[in-house]
Amino acid sequence: MKRIIVFIFLTVIFCQQATAQTYKIDTSTISYEKKDRPCFRVQYDASPKAVKKACDDFFKKNHELKVKGIGFLTNKEIISATDVSFPAISDKRMNLYVSVTDAPGDRSELKFFMSFGYDFFIGADNYPAEFTNMKKILNDFSVEFLTEFYGDEASRITSEIKGLEKDISDNNKHIKKNTKKARKESKEVASGLEAKNISMQMENEQKKKKIQDLDTEIEKIKVKQAGVTRN
Repeated sequence: MKRIIVFIFLTVIFCQQATAQTYKIDTSTISYEKKDRPCFRVQYDASPKAVKKACDDFFKKNHELKVKGIGFLTNKEIISATDVSFPAISDKRMNLYVSVTDAPGDRSELKFFMSFGYDFFIGADNYPAEFTNMKKILNDFSVEFLTEFYGDEASRITSEIKGLEKDISDNNKHIKKNTKKARKESKEVASGLEAKNISMQMENEQKKKKIQDLDTEIEKIKVKQAGVTRN
């Protein structure tokens, strides 16, 4: 009975992990020009530079906006696009700001905020419709970015696993060849070949352990991919 209860408990925990959202957008504030401004906040597994480059690509591709502050020899904490037309948010001209900083656990924290003119920053109280539209845009970006990011990570790890498997296969071929050769050689030569085989066998065990670790990483990525849902 106890085993059944433990099994059910673990199954529930696994299901919760499998369906948990990979990212969560919160309403927050950011200090900008010595004042607290309303914004949306979200964290990602990627580095700040990768997130900022993805933002630049996203706004350029989907909204024809050129973001400044990220590019060749440029990597500012806050990237922006000023006095731009952004119909998906409002029919008025606007300023767009994205702050991306380091977060604990090799993650990054993004804060997205916008304004009309110099000091009319968009928030839930003064511009609720526009603020809601901002969250939709941030959801659009998050889904597009994370889908590609985790896909690339999975491809990179799969490629690394294939490389390790090839190394193991090559070592096994050399071990087989050395074993056959040792039968025809002197004791001294055979001893040397045996030492090489032992070294390659140890190397194979290390590579197999690495493959197991990478397989675990792949499974974690699959869970995160499944959790890339709008919120």
